[in-house]
Formats: sequence, C-alpha cells, structure tokens
Amino acid sequence: MPMLRTGCEQQREHGWDVVVIVTDLPRRAGTEPLVSDFGSDDGVGLVSVPALGALALRRRLRAAVVDLLAHGLAEPGEAPAAGPRRGVLAPPICRIASEHEGIDSHLALTGARGRLRLLAGMVRSNRPWRLVPSLSTALAAAAAGAAFGIFYSNIWSLAGEAGTPRLLLIAVLAVAAMSTWLIADNHLWERPRSRRLRAEVHLYNAATTATIVLGVVCCYALLLVLTGAAAAVVIPPVTLAATLGHPAGPAAYLAVASMATSMGIVAGALGSGLTAPEDVRAAAYSTREQQRRARLESEDDRAAAGERGTG
Repeated sequence: MPMLRTGCEQQREHGWDVVVIVTDLPRRAGTEPLVSDFGSDDGVGLVSVPALGALALRRRLRAAVVDLLAHGLAEPGEAPAAGPRRGVLAPPICRIASEHEGIDSHLALTGARGRLRLLAGMVRSNRPWRLVPSLSTALAAAAAGAAFGIFYSNIWSLAGEAGTPRLLLIAVLAVAAMSTWLIADNHLWERPRSRRLRAEVHLYNAATTATIVLGVVCCYALLLVLTGAAAAVVIPPVTLAATLGHPAGPAAYLAVASMATSMGIVAGALGSGLTAPEDVRAAAYSTREQQRRARLESEDDRAAAGERGTG
C-alpha cells in the first residue's frame, strides 16, 4: 500500500519507533469501510478521518491513535486484542482480519449506521461551506432575483397566500434545482469504471451530492437573511398590510423574504454557469479527493490516447 510504504520510508529516515499516517481519503477492505489499520512488524499505522464521522473529530482521532498503540503497533509481534475499546470507538466499529501483506488487522465500520458515519465524515472533509465564496457570481445573480421579489407586490401576495408548507416546498425545489445544475454543469457526477468499483463510486457521488446541497443551503440561508433585512427596510408595514389584507408582522416579512430568496436561488443557478468549474471543484472536494479525481482523469486520458493509437 503506497501510504504505508511512505510511512515506512519516513520511519527509517527519521529513526522513529512508530508512525501513524492520517488521511482524509475513505478506505475500504472489500465492501467494509475502514477506520484504521496497522502493521506491527513495521510499526506503521493509518487512520482514515472520514470514517470517524462528522462530530468530535479530534476526540475520535485521538482514540483511534490510542487504539492502534493498544493493539500492538507500539510493541511489534504482540497479538492484537479481539476488538476495539468501548467509548468513542464503540460499535458500529469492529476489528476484522486483513488479507494484505504487512497489515495485521483493520478497524472497520459495519452496517448501515457505519456507512452513514462514513458518508457524514466524507461530507465534513469536503467542507461544504467553502462553496459560498466560490459561488459569488451565482450569489450576485441570486441577489438580483431576490431584489425583484422585494419590489414586486404580486410576490408579496403570493407569499402571503402560499402558507408555510408551500413556501418550504418551493425552497426545497429551488435548492434542488441549483444543486442539480451545479453537479451537471461542472461534471461532478462520477461514473463507475468497472462493476467492482460501482459501490465505491455510489459512495463518492452521495458525498458530492450532500456536499453541494449543504453548500447551496448555506447560500440560501445567507441570502434569506440579507433579503429579510432588505424587505424590512424597503417595504413599509402599512403597504405590506394593504397588499396582504391583514396586519403585517415578522411572519409576513419572513414569507416575502422566503419567496424572494427561492426566486433568487433559481436565478443563481443560471449565474453559476459563469463560475469556473475548477473553482467549484476546489470548493466541493478535499485536497486528497481533488488529487484522486485528477489521477482518474489522467488515467482516462491515457486510456483514450492508447485507444486512438491502436485504432
């Protein structure tokens, strides 16, 4: 395994007794997502941060490193215990045997709960809130669309008559529309390269979708706050009450801001086409994930060049 070989090289170079590598790439043994693994002969271990989930990362990372040391990494040749210690590394985590040379055992996530933890960790590693500054062009278009809703009295009437469930549905559809556009326009959807890798690709696509959706939700929340503040300043309560036919309180202004923001987000989807795909990918993926996708694209390019050369 390349990362473990790198750890061995660093260990020999610096004379360290133990090396623990921390990566933000998800890892698997067959179909099982892995938290960590170790080779006691070399004194090298590896921890995959996404498998630790989205919460209490520092505490779980410390516990994973301690678990590696407790199960033979610090004392080569010592037989590992049957399972992980209770506490932050309790189920859905279990220890499984390794089929790889140089690796004694793996600490793996199990069941649907474990896969959900891995997915949450992958989304956390992607840091979806970084999409907000990268979509400045889309936000500008969204703000323009929302401003139209603030100044157009028919939008006030629609917002007042829609009711909370319909406004929520409109907001969900607007977020879904912009998320779908971002994924499709920037070619973020990954296709399986083989039947064996289909489950892995589905996992990456789920993480990408969740990252983009959460990033768009952040954009929506920011625009909703700005639109609500603008509506409160621009629309006099008497004018809004006359349009709605009843007294206008905070709920009425929130309804207008929600309708205007949903309009703006749909307009922002079109404005996102002016954002460079590289900027969107840089915001949507962690550094290691960007390197992984760049490597896959390079392999595809070489394969395509080879087919042209033999054709």
